[in-house]
Amino acid sequence: MALGTIVWASPAQAAPPPMPGVSVDHGAGGCTAGFAAQGNDGSYYLMTSGHCDSHDGKEWTYGDAAPLGRISASEHEGEKRDAAIIRLDPSIGPPVGDVGGRYRVRDTLSRSQIQEGMPFCKIGAVTGETCGVVNGVQGDVVEASVYSLDGDSGSPGFVMNSDGTVSAVGLLMSSPEGDDYTTYFMLIHPLLNRWGLHILP
Repeated sequence: MALGTIVWASPAQAAPPPMPGVSVDHGAGGCTAGFAAQGNDGSYYLMTSGHCDSHDGKEWTYGDAAPLGRISASEHEGEKRDAAIIRLDPSIGPPVGDVGGRYRVRDTLSRSQIQEGMPFCKIGAVTGETCGVVNGVQGDVVEASVYSLDGDSGSPGFVMNSDGTVSAVGLLMSSPEGDDYTTYFMLIHPLLNRWGLHILP
């Protein structure tokens, strides 16, 4: 009598909580999740770039196509403003606040606190962690000598602190045509009051 091989089905693994720096997608292209936040309404959010918003109300996913949520606010005005927030589905629970799962966010820097030459980093879904310096600030946009590629849009841009924490600065917007080593970030400090948010530590 031949003995068949018994294959036990493994239980479905729950997706790990989303965090700043992971890839997010809505079917028409991928971007990167920026800083995690909580709203005055108690909901949890992940920030990203406004140009990632296709304005079709589609659900966003992360990881292995795990449901994430939908964009609840966005703005995209050329090279001046470029930000959006994804309201997380309540079933997900709180996201991880640490950038890349390893850098705790201590605070958020305003425009006046950002100086030319300041060391600056980002964590993107495509190029990972890359660092450089701040080249300058114009309006709500920071220019930094940081490497990035398509798919890194929305990446959290930050300054490392001596205690190992980071200070949140901005969301990756774009790079000049043909220059992947210069990247623009939109400041998040003005967005927090406008959208009723605080960054998760």
